[in-house]
Amino acid sequence: MPPNILVERRDGVAIVTLNRARERNPLGLDFPDTMQRILDGLEDDLDLHAVVLTGAGSVFCAGAELGKVVHPDGVDGEVQFRFIRGLHKVVQRIRDLELPVIAAVNGAAVGGGAALAMACDIAVASERASYFFAFGRLGAAACDMGCSYLLPKIVGTIRAKHWLLTGATVTAEQGKASGLFVDVVAGDHLLPAALEIAAAIKLATPRRAAAASKLAIVRSEDADLQTCVGYEAYVQTYLFSTDDHKTRLRSLMDQQRRK
Repeated sequence: MPPNILVERRDGVAIVTLNRARERNPLGLDFPDTMQRILDGLEDDLDLHAVVLTGAGSVFCAGAELGKVVHPDGVDGEVQFRFIRGLHKVVQRIRDLELPVIAAVNGAAVGGGAALAMACDIAVASERASYFFAFGRLGAAACDMGCSYLLPKIVGTIRAKHWLLTGATVTAEQGKASGLFVDVVAGDHLLPAALEIAAAIKLATPRRAAAASKLAIVRSEDADLQTCVGYEAYVQTYLFSTDDHKTRLRSLMDQQRRK
């Protein structure tokens, strides 16, 4: 049986694919532990500079697996609670990961699937992509997997309330206009577009500097200016001492002297 999550390494990029296309790539009971183990392993791989997260088939992620994670007759409360906590740990792990994570949203992202994509650092969508905030339609709250935090940060509080409370479906173009996606491309161009972003990151910044930039931005979301610049001062001083900085600086100065 093929694994529920595939990992392919290509030119310094880990392509992580939710691999249950027949079931529309749901978040099953084994997803939190499996994904956390994968992310831990990717962070330890110093040959990587970025991660791309996508789904197999025509759906990015259908959210919680119906009948397993949630059931009309109820599910063991302890199992359910541990699963939900596990999902929250995955969201936090993506945001804490040293590597930039690029969501390549290939189709519908429903409920927790949308939250999973929003936890990523950058998202690019195919023309068929959409976010469906379906929580309330099943009698559940939209405050799941960080939706109540992530969505207002990205699109603003009023629009987030509107979408979450009305169970909205947000198309790819609407998502781009609202800041959810950096671009919308044809389906067969989606993975190349995500890999192009990853390559641009590698060209622009070494892994250690990229990690420092990502984590500083994440920290800044809940910090005041004084806290941010204080943190930046120590991080930047450290980066000025690295070989990556010295090599790139020397190359730039040599180019300027040759002009």
